[in-house]
Amino acid sequence: MSLPTPGPAPVHPGRSDRGPRSSATRRRLLDSAAALLAERGIDVPMADIAQRAGVTRMTLYRQLGTRDELLVAVLLHESRHVGPAVTATFDERERPFSDRLVDAVVQVVTAVRSSPVLSLFVTRVSPTEVEELDGSEAFVTAVWALLQPYFEEPEIAATLRADPERSLDWTLRQVLLQLIVQGRSNGTEAGLRDELETFLVPSLFVTSTASERRTSVGPTGGAGGRLRSGRGR
Repeated sequence: MSLPTPGPAPVHPGRSDRGPRSSATRRRLLDSAAALLAERGIDVPMADIAQRAGVTRMTLYRQLGTRDELLVAVLLHESRHVGPAVTATFDERERPFSDRLVDAVVQVVTAVRSSPVLSLFVTRVSPTEVEELDGSEAFVTAVWALLQPYFEEPEIAATLRADPERSLDWTLRQVLLQLIVQGRSNGTEAGLRDELETFLVPSLFVTSTASERRTSVGPTGGAGGRLRSGRGR
């Protein structure tokens, strides 16, 4: 799921990640990697990325590390515009949290589906493979850091069927399911929104506008295993 707002680039021992020149080189490498991934798929060679960026392979490895680390860095880089949009939606506190949550999920799913790069991590890489790529949990940790404070707000937590952490974990798995499985009812933005209001909202919240309109259903299982939160799990 592509939600986070990337923080500063991690400092890796033995790598030169200091100064404006290094930052510019890193951005050029990330843009080059994203362009090649969009053109040729997830298996583009590292040498081709370095060549597109006009640097040596040694510079590529020094800046972005292994291939797995590069792919996670690209995932974070390409998600950089999604996080602020989602934050802005959740910060509209005059609106019910369930409405804001539906809007945020629609934003994320629409952004991923429309991005040639982000969609690769859904259509060409399995959730297990993404988890293996993100061995340091940089991406998952960023997602949890962005969303968990909203779920833990006392007035929101009081409306959830389960504790905030469990509720967020289940929600993220449902978002992943929406991204992986595009069926008859969630293929359009309107269809996706209706599906979330019909099933996701009543499953998460004890009371809500949506659950008052429909028959409430109990919590349901998610897709795949538990998404790690980066909190020691």
